[in-house]
Amino acid sequence: MSGTNTFTTPAGATYSYTVETGENGEAVYDLSRVLQDGVFPVGTVVVHPNWELSPAVAGLLNIQFGKGSGTDRHERTDAPKLGDMELPFVVGSHLVNPADLTTETDNGAAPLLKFRKRMLGAAYETNSPAENASQDTFDKVRDLVTGLITTYQTDKATPAREATYTKFLNTQRAEAVQTEINKIDEKAKALAFIRAQLTDKLNTYKTA
Repeated sequence: MSGTNTFTTPAGATYSYTVETGENGEAVYDLSRVLQDGVFPVGTVVVHPNWELSPAVAGLLNIQFGKGSGTDRHERTDAPKLGDMELPFVVGSHLVNPADLTTETDNGAAPLLKFRKRMLGAAYETNSPAENASQDTFDKVRDLVTGLITTYQTDKATPAREATYTKFLNTQRAEAVQTEINKIDEKAKALAFIRAQLTDKLNTYKTA
């Protein structure tokens, strides 16, 4: 785990953080908001390359709110507390494109990440339904994640983490390809049997 560092978002919010490497190369950020009255824990955000085995768009990053399971948000802990009174916890995950941060904006403001689906909030971290978060929550989260991705990209440990995550994905890719090969092998055996039967039939016509 690294020491405590800080970053400032495009909207001027300051966060302190520590980051550690997850089992498969994920960057696990433990975040706190720095305010005049003190430093307040926010929660955990996990960043790693796109989990899709055959992505349509290269270079996407996955943002996971809370640490733990990559597939079941009810098994995650320490979800970020960036919501409102009704839905204080931000839950779920999003694929974002860092290329968004290199585009020019019409008003000259710092570019922000785009999100491909709605931001979700929940009354409790687990065992409560995820609902559409408010616009204010969305704005805060987008601002935070934009600053966090900039920090992620400049971290000298990121290339090694991403290489580890790529190996993790390649294991899954290999398993998927092997499954397809096995299907083809079984079909080939079936077709070979059918061919042998047809060959026998053909030979009876030739010898009749």
